[in-house]
Amino acid sequence: MRWKVVSYEGRFLVCRKTWHSPEWMGIEKKDIRLLVINKRKQAVEVYADCSTNELAQKLLFHKR
Repeated sequence: MRWKVVSYEGRFLVCRKTWHSPEWMGIEKKDIRLLVINKRKQAVEVYADCSTNELAQKLLFHKR
């Protein structure tokens, strides 16, 4: 799964789809969230939660 920037509720998330559920957060030390995107619940692994798109794009560049 590719990392990308998603605008969600006024925040910019650097994230990717995942098959993990939120219960994995304690086991794998990952930030797993269930988001409603395009009217469907999707589990995503969040790398960064940013207040601006510019910061999210910079972090995405470093994550690739």
